[in-house]
Order: sequence, then C-alpha cells, then structure tokens
Amino acid sequence: ALLSIAISLLNLLRFVIVAADKAKDRTRDLGQAKPVTQILIADGNMLFRSGLRTLLSAESEFQVMGEACDAAEAIAKVRAAAPDVLVMDLALVDADGQQAASALRQSHASTAILFLTREDEPEHLRMAVAAGARGYMLKDSTPNQLIAAVREVAKSSDDGSPTGLSRIMPDLQALAESNQGYTRGSVLTPREQEVMRLLAEGRTVREVAAELSLSVKTIEAHKLNLMRKLDIHNRASLMEYAIQTGVIAAAITR
Repeated sequence: ALLSIAISLLNLLRFVIVAADKAKDRTRDLGQAKPVTQILIADGNMLFRSGLRTLLSAESEFQVMGEACDAAEAIAKVRAAAPDVLVMDLALVDADGQQAASALRQSHASTAILFLTREDEPEHLRMAVAAGARGYMLKDSTPNQLIAAVREVAKSSDDGSPTGLSRIMPDLQALAESNQGYTRGSVLTPREQEVMRLLAEGRTVREVAAELSLSVKTIEAHKLNLMRKLDIHNRASLMEYAIQTGVIAAAITR
C-alpha cells in the first residue's frame, strides 16, 4: 500500500511539473480557437486522477469535464455526457469483469477510450479490445507520450479507426508469442528487424526499450522471438548475422 501511494505521489509530482511548465509557455489565440476535446478521467486513485487532470488541463485543446473512481461511475458519466475521450485505468474493468467491458463497449458510440495499465500483458490487450479501446499505454509513460496518445485517440474517433491500439498491437502480440517455437527462416516482423538492428549496433535491451518507448519486457519478448526464428543463441551470432545480411551497414549508411 505504501509503495502504491509513493508511486502515485511521484506520478502526481511529475504531471504537475510538466503541466506548470506548459502553462507558463502557452499562448492562446482567441481569434483562432481550436476545437476543445472533452475528457473524462477514470481511475481508482484520487492522487493519480488529480495529477492527470492537472497535466491534461494545461493543454489548450483539452478540457477535463469530470472524473470517475470506478467502472460503474465511468459508464454512467459517459452515457450522460458523451465525452470525446475516456482516459481509464484498465484495472477498473478487470475488477468488474466482462460485464464492465461489455457495458463500456455499448456506452461510448462517440467516445474514444484510452486505457492505462501498469503492465503490458497479452491478457490486458485482449481485455482492452473487448471493451472497445482505441488506445492502450503504460502508466509509466512520459507525460508527453500520454498527451500525444490522447490527441491520437481523439482523432481516431472521427472515423472509428483504432489507430492507437493498432500501433502497439505488434508489440503486445510479441509477448503472447514469446512462448511459441519457430523454425529457422521464419520471417521477422518490422519491429523485430528494428530491435535486431539496434541490438546488433551494440545497444542494451534497456537502451533499445528507451529508444522505442517500450518496456524492457516487450523488447525481451521481441529479442527472444527473433533469435528463435533465426536460430541464433547469443549476441555475437546476432551481430554476425546482421553484418552478413547488411542490416548494420544499411543502418549506418542511411
């Protein structure tokens, strides 16, 4: 419990600092007002909700129209106010089970859902899809990444295209596939090729994760999958393969 409170306080402080910096630099052109995105925040932690509200409210195109502390309250407020975006802790859906996911899916015809979660597990992805999510990201993402994600899912609501979710689908799929076996010669996905290039250039898994804005666990899954496909068992063999196939040279000469 103490660890959870400490994490919430750190997230709150991070959000408030970023929001304060943005508020200082922000200028508003009243003659060319932008459309305002109405946002509902749903999270069981009041401190996290407060930090998130402060962060998003600092953006001129966002307006936080309300908060909810559980799935039932979020569903009721979505039905009553039809916000453009619902930013919601996926754990609230998990707590209420499939019934909450079904109710969310049916309640937000015009509302785009961005789910936040602590871990990028395949089961979380399936839950998000079941609830009709258009975006999905980790709670330890940077404030700027979160703001960008809200903008993206807000745009996706115009045509119903789940662009935010489809962007991370290959990464979460890698987690689900990391226990599968592959025969030598299996085709690498674009993400696996990218991870292979960065690893072959000498970066650590943690450095690759930071560069691609993914978790270490996700990069480890990609690494495991690509090495199984290539029947490679160590970094030296991976570098040798990358050189032979021109992956490193191609990357350097770009």
